[in-house]
Amino acid sequence: MGSKGDNTRQRMIDATAQALEQNGYIATGINEIIHISDVPKGSLYFHFPGGKEELACLALEQSGREFSMIFQEILSKSNSPTYATKKIFLALERRVVESNYKKGCPIVISALESMQIHTSLQATCMKIYNGWIEGFEKFFQIHGYSKKQGHDLSVSLFSLWEGALLLAKLQKSNLPLKSVSKTALLLLSSIPNKSIEL
Repeated sequence: MGSKGDNTRQRMIDATAQALEQNGYIATGINEIIHISDVPKGSLYFHFPGGKEELACLALEQSGREFSMIFQEILSKSNSPTYATKKIFLALERRVVESNYKKGCPIVISALESMQIHTSLQATCMKIYNGWIEGFEKFFQIHGYSKKQGHDLSVSLFSLWEGALLLAKLQKSNLPLKSVSKTALLLLSSIPNKSIEL
């Protein structure tokens, strides 16, 4: 495939990722994807023989990688779980506010909808979440937490983040993220580990 074809394909993935984050899988139509990406309608099945579902899975995977990069960049520069948690909540808050509360978690709506669909979409969402959680588990273990503690903390923090992101979007306010950030720090301090928080 030439560069023009690659560009068309990428534009469709980018457009789909944008639409999925804001509207979810069910409300994202093929015509909307075509309109946002500004490509001929025939391009969809040429580049994505599996249709909307194949395109959505690729778009979600891309969004998952982008979020993972945000997380990993912060974790790699953090000297402690407390510092990392503060920075991640600030990054998520900034992303939501700067988008005028249109952005949150790029896969949550599709993930919820996929529970009713039971297709590759569900498997893709599960893989993304598991990848994020595993990244945090490893970080916590490096900083002295046991494997079980790392897992429990990672699942708890992601649950807090997802709930706060949803409320922030609904209320068009950053206060839920600020409140949950404090709760997350209390949670970290309540579970002893071998490390010294910096």
